[in-house]
Amino acid sequence: MLNIYTLTWNGLDKLIKLRASLIPCLKGIDYQWWIKDNGSTDGTVEAVSKWDDRIHVVAYKNNVQNFSQGMNFIFNESKPNDNDLTMLLNNDVVFGDTSSINKMIGLMNNSDVGMVGARLLFTGTDKLQHAGVVFNPRIGMPMHFRANEKSDDAAEKNRVFQVVTGAVALTRADLYKNAFKNKSGTCGMDESYHWAFDDVDLCLAINVDMKKKVIYCGGTKIFHEESATLKKNPANKLFMSHNVLYFKKKWDGRYNVDQAAYSNDPKYNLYK
Repeated sequence: MLNIYTLTWNGLDKLIKLRASLIPCLKGIDYQWWIKDNGSTDGTVEAVSKWDDRIHVVAYKNNVQNFSQGMNFIFNESKPNDNDLTMLLNNDVVFGDTSSINKMIGLMNNSDVGMVGARLLFTGTDKLQHAGVVFNPRIGMPMHFRANEKSDDAAEKNRVFQVVTGAVALTRADLYKNAFKNKSGTCGMDESYHWAFDDVDLCLAINVDMKKKVIYCGGTKIFHEESATLKKNPANKLFMSHNVLYFKKKWDGRYNVDQAAYSNDPKYNLYK
């Protein structure tokens, strides 16, 4: 079973586009799509409730929860089995082919893999939005590798990274729920982050703590608007300093500063 998790707030227009491109990708896949609506006023709950019976919309009272809290909430609502596949999927995504998800699942089926990310392009372009995540030597923090560069053959190769973005990411339910236990008792993503580095934290938990590989799938063709909801609610950016300090306190010395290795060698850490 593949459980897909999407958070949304006043994004019905984006969900409609996402659905049109997503459903053809799921042909032959046993799936359930779980959408948490954060108090939208654009008719999202009413519209989505009329869609396919494998698409579930869960109405939440407001848009106060951060990304980790929202994902943990909808994960628990879905009650997955430990061996179910778990996909984090932003609402501002459009699939450009019908094979991307199958390619990601193929990689996830390898026993040494714990997380699979995707090649993401800026909407309507051939420019890379995400081709893996590297750690910058100057600031020691994560950044998207080759962001805004034109995609090429090198970008279409599968590679091992420490981190991939959570905009489109695939893992397994048992790995997700064992990543972190919050003070509230909720398991999954670390809820101390506010809209930044929470996906980085999840990847490092799977990679460093659980000793599973994080793979960037270069064969996908997926378009991403990037932070569409954040643009509607820019107050979340006020938490950036908190996020940086919390991340460094938790992970300092436990990850590799690796930007140069990837930049200097397009064959570095290729995966099968």
